[in-house]
Amino acid sequence: MTKIVLTRSMVPGDIQYIRDGLDREAAGKYCFVIPSEFTEEAIVREASNADILLGPYVTKRILEAAKGLRLIQVPWTGMDTFDFSALQGVDIPVCNSHSNADSVAEICVALVLDLLKKISYHDRKMRIGNWNRDQNPLSLKSKMLSRQTVCILGFGNIGSRAGKRIAAFGAKVIAVSDRAAAGEIATEVYPHGRVSEAVGEADIVICALPLTDKTRGMINHTLFERMKDGVVLVNVSRAAVIDEDDLWDALEAGRVGAFGSDVWWNAPKRGETASYPSAKHEFWKRDNVLMSPHRAGFVEGSLPHLDGAIENMTALIEGRPLGGFVNIGKGY
Repeated sequence: MTKIVLTRSMVPGDIQYIRDGLDREAAGKYCFVIPSEFTEEAIVREASNADILLGPYVTKRILEAAKGLRLIQVPWTGMDTFDFSALQGVDIPVCNSHSNADSVAEICVALVLDLLKKISYHDRKMRIGNWNRDQNPLSLKSKMLSRQTVCILGFGNIGSRAGKRIAAFGAKVIAVSDRAAAGEIATEVYPHGRVSEAVGEADIVICALPLTDKTRGMINHTLFERMKDGVVLVNVSRAAVIDEDDLWDALEAGRVGAFGSDVWWNAPKRGETASYPSAKHEFWKRDNVLMSPHRAGFVEGSLPHLDGAIENMTALIEGRPLGGFVNIGKGY
C-alpha cells in the first residue's frame, strides 16, 4: 500500500478533494497520513515508510528518515517556498502541478480585457449614478485588443495558454522564453537576455514567470524605462517578480498606464482573511489598477490546482509514468 504523508496543513475541503480524486482510480491502494502537527519532528515520525511526501515542506532530516521515498509532490505550481538545498545528494523526483493553467490563463485574459475596456471602473461609477460624461479621471474610450502587441514573459503552461486565447482576438503575441519557439501563437520569441527589447515592442506586458532568485524583482525601474509610455501590465505570476516601489513610481509617472494583478505583496497570513494588498503603497485608490485576491485557480465544482497532484500520485500508485518534473537546478 502506498503511503502518502502530508507535509503542510490544508483546509478539510482540499484534503477531501484529494482523497476523492485518489479513490476514483486507486481506492484501497493507498493510505493518507496527516501528521499530528506540521513540524519537522512530527513529519519525521511519519516519514520512515512514506512513498510520497505531499507538500512543499522538506528538510534534510525528513528526507533522511524517508528511506523508501519515491516522490515529492507539490500540489500547486509555485516552487518559491521549496528548500532546494535539502535535496543535495538525494535522487528523488520532485513534481509540481500545472493543472490550473487554463483557469489562470482565463483570469489573465479577463484582467487584460477589463483594463482595456475599463469595465470595473465604469461599473463603480454607475453604482453612484455617474455616467462618466466628464471622463475623469479615465475616458469613456476603450482599446481594441485586436490592435495590440502583447508580450508574455514566461511562455510555459500558463503563458502559452493565455497567448492562445489572446491571439484568437487578433492581437500580435510575442514572448520571452529560453525554451519556447516562435509558432502560430507567438510570432516572435525572445530569449531572456533580450527581455528589454521584447517589452519595448509591447502595448501590453503579461508576467507569467516563475519566482526564482533570477526573476525576483526582475520587472523594475530599468525594465519600465524600456516599455512604451502607457503600457498595460498584468501579473498572474508572483508579486515579488515586480519591484513594488518601482511599479508605484511608474504608475505615478504614467509610464505604466494600467496595472492588473491576481497576486500581491501583502497577502493575508494563513488563518487570516483580510489585509491590504500592499503595506507600502495605496494601489487600491488608483482607478487604473485592477485587483484580484489570488483567486485565479478557484473554479466552481473543482480545485484545478490539485488535479495534477492527484493524477501524478495515482500514476505512481498504478505504476504509470509521472509528469510535471521540477528542474532542480532552475528551481521550477
